[in-house]
Amino acid sequence: MMVVEQDVLVRMTVADYLRECGYRVVEAITGEEALSILGAGLKVDTILSAVKLPGAMDGFALAQRIREGFAGVEVILTTGHAMTAKKAGELCEQGPGRRPYHPHLIVDRLKLLLEKHRPKPG
Repeated sequence: MMVVEQDVLVRMTVADYLRECGYRVVEAITGEEALSILGAGLKVDTILSAVKLPGAMDGFALAQRIREGFAGVEVILTTGHAMTAKKAGELCEQGPGRRPYHPHLIVDRLKLLLEKHRPKPG
């Protein structure tokens, strides 16, 4: 699990909550940093990213790059703007996350994504 968010308080709060829920969490500030972490070979199954990120890559561009280059990695985008949320919902299966959100809603979406990719018995 990776949390990509420029606001340190939001990022730490969400990451800490996810850790308390048993997830292994890596944090990144920019889309470029997130791609660098993935490119280094760190196993990440889901990325929670803000749409608005510092640097040249916003959350939409990050989601597109992940979709093109990292099969099996799911992306949840979060935003506080209604039009942006609509676009996020079109790009990501489990999106959008509207701000302000409660971290337990993110955990619910993570469970849905992970269940989808869990091997079926039998």
